[in-house]
Amino acid sequence: MTIPNGLEEYLSIDPEVMHGKLCFKGTRVPLTVLLGNLEEGMGLEEFVEEYPSVSREQTQAVMVWEQERMREVIGLELAS
Repeated sequence: MTIPNGLEEYLSIDPEVMHGKLCFKGTRVPLTVLLGNLEEGMGLEEFVEEYPSVSREQTQAVMVWEQERMREVIGLELAS
C-alpha cells in the first residue's frame, strides 16, 4: 500500500501505527473510517466532530482527491 500522489501531506503509513494502515497523518484514524462513515451517511462536519484528531483540511483534501480521480476514471473534465 502506498500513499496516493497528492495526499502525502495529509495521510501516512507507519507499521507502528494501526498495523500499517493508511491513516490521517498525526492520528490513529484509518482512512477507511472516513470512507465507511460517509457510506453510512455521516457528513464531513460530523466526522470531524467525532474524530477531532482529524482536521477539516485533511478530510477536504481526501474528498477533493477522490472527486478528481472519479472525473479521470469516467472521463469528465472540470467546467471552465
